[in-house]
Amino acid sequence: MNTSVFLSHNHKDKKFVRRLARDIECHGIRVWLDEAEMNIGDSLVQKIREGIDNVDYFAVVLSNNSINAPWVKNELDVAINYQIAGRLKVLPIILENVELPSFLIGKLYSNFSDPSEYTNELEKVIKSMGVAFNKNVVTPQTSSNLGSSLDSAIMLGLPIMSAPFHRPYQYLGMQVDEVEKLVDVKANEARNIIVENDLCKMVLWGEGNFISFVEIELLQTAPHSQEQEFDSEALLGALSIGVHELDLARKKTHFHTYYDHKKKMKVTASCLFDGAPLSVSFGTKYYNM
Repeated sequence: MNTSVFLSHNHKDKKFVRRLARDIECHGIRVWLDEAEMNIGDSLVQKIREGIDNVDYFAVVLSNNSINAPWVKNELDVAINYQIAGRLKVLPIILENVELPSFLIGKLYSNFSDPSEYTNELEKVIKSMGVAFNKNVVTPQTSSNLGSSLDSAIMLGLPIMSAPFHRPYQYLGMQVDEVEKLVDVKANEARNIIVENDLCKMVLWGEGNFISFVEIELLQTAPHSQEQEFDSEALLGALSIGVHELDLARKKTHFHTYYDHKKKMKVTASCLFDGAPLSVSFGTKYYNM
């Protein structure tokens, strides 16, 4: 089962937290992040408690914004009690030099207050969760950020998808029964899992006991024509994927093919037939082909 971590933070630190979450995810660790996991109408308290219930680690980002924030203190109190009970491990992450809460004094922590030390401190975080560190997947500070892709989606009128549609490539390589629990849907006889709501339809293709391919349709883009140009950055942004994470390999009117060389993954945004919605697919089988 994949290692998992809850990222507790204040919304004012979102830029740093998104980068951190992306770099942690690139190491195969599942990240619980409020903007990814919450749907409109969800109970905030209930969803956060469920998030903490279902992770192995609780990382709290400590800054001037978060140190006295009621929600962060609430989440941290719950996590400390869970750690005492042996249910998870708390990982303090220092973003700015602040006075630590008394119950965190003496604990090992990662210190990101010096931006030039980002990679070294990220290595500490990854290794503290028992995962090998890969420097090659770390997002450069100077790269364009996810925000531009999110903005493209919003400008096109596409909603930013939450779980289970958020960054759907995360399911690749996972066991089918594990994914069934995460998306709360049972696989069909062909070992495929279909998750659908008014906005999205996601098909997770099972090959043996593992997910080998993911396809997600953005239903509100239908009907679309194969002769009609489209903005693939907006589609990716709706799934919280920055186009800067990918290399564009081929572009035709009805499909755009990208490669993610860090994850060795092929990503295709396309219109499969006239009248269909636009879709994005993810797979590792045909990477670089």
